[in-house]
Amino acid sequence: MRILLDAKDLIDIVEHGRPIDSSALRQWLRHRSASAVLSFTNVSDFVGPAFEENKFPEMRLLLQSLETLPLVYMREGTIIEEELRAALAAYRTGREPSAVNPFVARWDETAKWEGEAATKILVGMRLDDLVYMARGTIQAYKRAAPILRRQIEDERALPKHEKLSLKQIFVDGVSTRLIAHRIEAGGIDIESFGDWLWQMPGRCMGLRLHFEARHHLAKDHELRFQDGDIADFAHIAAIPYVDVVTVDKRIEDLVRKSLQTLRKSHLPTEPSCRVFRNVESLMRAYPSEG
Repeated sequence: MRILLDAKDLIDIVEHGRPIDSSALRQWLRHRSASAVLSFTNVSDFVGPAFEENKFPEMRLLLQSLETLPLVYMREGTIIEEELRAALAAYRTGREPSAVNPFVARWDETAKWEGEAATKILVGMRLDDLVYMARGTIQAYKRAAPILRRQIEDERALPKHEKLSLKQIFVDGVSTRLIAHRIEAGGIDIESFGDWLWQMPGRCMGLRLHFEARHHLAKDHELRFQDGDIADFAHIAAIPYVDVVTVDKRIEDLVRKSLQTLRKSHLPTEPSCRVFRNVESLMRAYPSEG
C-alpha cells in the first residue's frame, strides 16, 4: 500500500508527534507492508519555511527521522506529460495506453528534470543532503501561484453565455498541453484525440482529475486560490497512482466533487485511491490491529 501524505501531515508527525510520532508511524506502515510516498511537492512544503527562515540545520534532524520510514519516491511533476505521451502513442496505433509509472529510486529524481537528475552520480546521499542541494528549486516552485490565480479569476469573470462546455474546454486545451510539454503530434487530428481522451478518463486519469478539480474550484467563487494550493493541486494528478492520500479540507471537497462528476457522467474509470483529510481519519480506517 502506497500512502501519499500531505506536507501538513508530515510536519505534524515528524515535528510535533501528532496524532502519532514517526516511530509509531514506522511501526504502523511496517505492520501493513505499506510505504509513505515522498514527492517533490510534500518534501518541498515540509522544508520550505526552513530555507526562508535560515533554519535548515534544525530541519536536518527531522529529515533524517523522516528517512527512517518505509519510503517510496514519486515524480509527480511529469505525470500529466507522461500520460499524454503514452495516450498519443496508443492513439496512433489504435490501442489503449500503457500504464504510466511515476515512481523513481531517490528523492532527487522527483523534481521535474530534463533527463536524469544531475545528482544521480552521487552515491549514498542522505535525504537531508539531497534536499539541501535542491534548495533553489524548492524555493522557486511557488512562483507559479500568481499565474494560476489570475487564470482562475479570468475564467470566473467570463459571462455565462461565453463559457464553453467542460468537454470543449478540455478538448480545446489538449493542443496547448501538447505544445507545453513539447510532444510531437504531427499527423494527428488533435480535436479527435482530445475527444478520445474525454470519453475514457482512465486514458489520462491524472490529467482528467486535475482538470475536473480545477474547474470545480473556478466554479466556486467563494474559494480563493491560495499559494499553498500549488502543492495541493500538484498531488491531485498523483491520486490515481497511490492507494491512499491525505489532503486538506478544501482539496478533499474538490476531489470528491470531481469523482462525483465522473460517476454521474457514467464514465467507466475512476481512481481506486482512498482520500482522507488527515492521518487520524486514515488510521481509524486502517487500525493497527487490522
